[in-house]
Amino acid sequence: MLTFIRALARNPIVGGIIVALLIAAFALFGVTDVFTGGGNAAVLVGQERVSVQELGRAYDRRLQQIQRENPRFTREQAEQFGLGEQVVQEMTAMAAIDAKTGELGLSLSDQRLFEAVRAIEAFQNPFSGDFDPQTYASLLRENGYATERLFEADLSEEMTRAQYLNAILGGVAAPEMLARTRRAYEEERRTVRALLIPPSLAGDVAEPTDEDLSGFISENAQVFRQPERRRFTLVRASPELFERDVDVSEEDLRELYTFRLENGELSDPPTRSLTQWLAPDQATAEAAAARIAAGEDAAAVVAELGLGEPVALETVEAFEVPDAQIAEAAFALGQGAVEAVEGRLGWRVLRIDSAVDPVAPTFEEQRTLLVTELAGDQAEGMMLDAVAVFEEARGAGATLEDAASQAGIPAERFDWLASDGSSPNGFRAFTLGESPEVLENVFSLPVGFAGDLTNFGDTGYFVARVDAIDPSRLPEVDEVRDQASTFWRLREVDNQLQALVDDALARAEAGESLNDIAAGLDGARVESATLGRTETAGPFNRQLVGQAFSVEQGQPFPARAGDQRTRAVVIVDAVIAPQDRPVSPERLAALNQELGNDVAIALENALLTGYEVRQDQRLIDLALGRIDPNDFQ
Repeated sequence: MLTFIRALARNPIVGGIIVALLIAAFALFGVTDVFTGGGNAAVLVGQERVSVQELGRAYDRRLQQIQRENPRFTREQAEQFGLGEQVVQEMTAMAAIDAKTGELGLSLSDQRLFEAVRAIEAFQNPFSGDFDPQTYASLLRENGYATERLFEADLSEEMTRAQYLNAILGGVAAPEMLARTRRAYEEERRTVRALLIPPSLAGDVAEPTDEDLSGFISENAQVFRQPERRRFTLVRASPELFERDVDVSEEDLRELYTFRLENGELSDPPTRSLTQWLAPDQATAEAAAARIAAGEDAAAVVAELGLGEPVALETVEAFEVPDAQIAEAAFALGQGAVEAVEGRLGWRVLRIDSAVDPVAPTFEEQRTLLVTELAGDQAEGMMLDAVAVFEEARGAGATLEDAASQAGIPAERFDWLASDGSSPNGFRAFTLGESPEVLENVFSLPVGFAGDLTNFGDTGYFVARVDAIDPSRLPEVDEVRDQASTFWRLREVDNQLQALVDDALARAEAGESLNDIAAGLDGARVESATLGRTETAGPFNRQLVGQAFSVEQGQPFPARAGDQRTRAVVIVDAVIAPQDRPVSPERLAALNQELGNDVAIALENALLTGYEVRQDQRLIDLALGRIDPNDFQ
């Protein structure tokens, strides 16, 4: 809800213009006739209701907005992406805000509403800039409003909410001192000096005994514990398994190509860039068009004949041209053409500045793609036939292997895989890694029983049977000897280095210089660097730098340098503050945004804890089209 509240607060209602409210699809926030409908409440926030009808209309408008931009976006995809839950959340947010504005007695005058409607760009004549009642009524009908009154009620509620939100969030401003403090923190630099003690100073480490390793394995059980592994039989079918048996006919290929060509699927849609001028009458429009087409300067002709200001559209498709009559004429003309055209709102001089009419690829150019698609469709059909034979055989009592043999599907055997697809020797079953649902199913089954037929990937099916289980356990020494020996030696080296670090740290704290300490450690060295909080250099890794910015200047501290195996004693020699200069507007704006988000989060918590929120999931599902109304009881 935080993003929604912040977006509502940014709605430019306070200044008297709500242009953003109806851009393209009338659905910036799923504007609806909120809380005016009847029926049962899908959502209740305090005394505010969101009816099934209201929620359904909000969802439909949001989906239509997405489909205008992505025509192939389906309701199934909307469900997959959680669009319904998002709309429910936003409607709940609006109900909570309405409950609060009702308590505060906020309202909107008719005059203020009238001014706001007339200021919406979508309702204005594109040439004169004046409010157009016919456009207003037409656009409302196109976007699901039966009457102007319903839209105006929605708009009034939206603007009332904005009064409340802007009163809370509009005044959030960070003081410059806070911005300076933040900048001082972010831009501070430090000069850091480190005594580096490499692993080579640890000396020789003896070979570990089996007793050493056994104890080490037990002490580090979280590292060495073997995961549960399973041996299982898998029968899986996908279209790829049957593609070698597919034979695509020439007739089918040409039929699919013709279908795609006729439906405009083989090329991008044509586009135009155009300029148009409003003319007072047909004669003037035709005269101007002829003179511009003949090569006269357009600006001079426009000024002489008293045409309107130029209106330009860049690289648009036909549906993006506001006037359908202008669009039809524009897409019948080629680049450079100039004509007089009668539009819905009068005569225009139309000039085509650029025209792009993509050429569809030929059948031969599309052949490979067409073969691939048709072969895939036929292979999927053959797979479904084979799966039907497989299931029928299983139903008659055949084993997994016998049923697979009858259907012509291979039965695969996998030995001792973990849930991530890895084997005891560290190799992975990559084909299973591409289908995680298979291993999830395998590790949910009991031993000896085949599961149900289950989908995997986009079009495949599988059935698994677990044949044996090796439970999770600590391994024996011989199973992980090399790995355990390596880790044990690393620990011993680190323990021996720790003694050197402790001694060097004590000497540094006593005032001895790092260079003098290094002189007594053959192989140790001292390095220094000047770094910011997020910078690294050589042995000065991110962890070491982070420690350096958390201690006082001159205070020695131990750290791990480089690849973490090298140990270090570190001292901050200098703290370098940033230059004192005015805070940039960009930094202040970013800080204001952060503070505004914090206030919005507090507002969200306050609204949703201050009112009882109740949701009827069955009514929500009905509103979102998940339940057939005829089946709802």
